[in-house]
Amino acid sequence: MISMTEISPAINSINDVGIFSPERDINVYLEHIWKSYFADIQPVNEVCIAYCYPWKTRLGVIRMTLDENTSFIGINSLLQVAQVPECVLITTIAHELVHYVHGFGSPRPRLYQHPHANSVVDKELEQRSLGEQLYLCNEWIDKEWYPFYDKQQKAGWVSWLSARYSARRGRRSR
Repeated sequence: MISMTEISPAINSINDVGIFSPERDINVYLEHIWKSYFADIQPVNEVCIAYCYPWKTRLGVIRMTLDENTSFIGINSLLQVAQVPECVLITTIAHELVHYVHGFGSPRPRLYQHPHANSVVDKELEQRSLGEQLYLCNEWIDKEWYPFYDKQQKAGWVSWLSARYSARRGRRSR
């Protein structure tokens, strides 16, 4: 069971849904990525996705509720900004799905002792035909992420998003 909003039944390409809006609908991305690259994997619990805190050193996270009924994928809220290439958002969601498949943040059996041991995530992404997306993502992250983050911070977006996403969790921003 994937928890997603209802969308049109025939999405052949991620570009068919007008993703280049200021707020990218990550539920649509999750569904597209799962159907296109992880079709061999059936979810064994509910999988939810949402934008989260605008971390400087983390693009995404996956964790499971204590009752193991839900796996939650959190995506850095800065990835919804149109200046961030779509490949970064796609690769980040796919990266978290690889963790799900490998038994991290999901009730599936753990395939490895450590989630990133021996580049298992990158290898899985390449096996699932996401190698080009991964390469483009890594290029952009290496060259642009920190200047982009600093620019967003100076513009006030980081503190605004921090307050917004901290408030959702019942925390007060600093």
